[in-house]
Amino acid sequence: MTKGAMGNIIRTMRIILQLSILFILTLAGEAISHMLPFDFPGTLIAMFLLLLLLGTGIVKEEHLAESASFFSRYMALFFIPAGVEVIENFEALRSAWIAVVIISLISLFVTFLAAAKAVEIAERIARRREA
Repeated sequence: MTKGAMGNIIRTMRIILQLSILFILTLAGEAISHMLPFDFPGTLIAMFLLLLLLGTGIVKEEHLAESASFFSRYMALFFIPAGVEVIENFEALRSAWIAVVIISLISLFVTFLAAAKAVEIAERIARRREA
């Protein structure tokens, strides 16, 4: 077996391991979601778990770098089903378009604030680690 082929096998195994970590977190998030007495998306719980693991250093950024890069590169593909659904249900949206626009603007603003706060917290943590 050549060095190049062996390198490809190792890279593939590393990506499979990284995806396994993400899938295990997603499964854990879904399990926690089903145990809660109220509805809460399991995927959000999985993201909180991932944030907790990254923040504590149990999982390092490089443990997920290659699979995260793959998902980032092809992220647009994940929006195709949602776009098709919007097109298929356009008549229902037509009657409520003002509410949809207002809700979209509010959620955009809230998301922007949450992202800014998350960056602020991450920078504060990074400064503490450097000191």
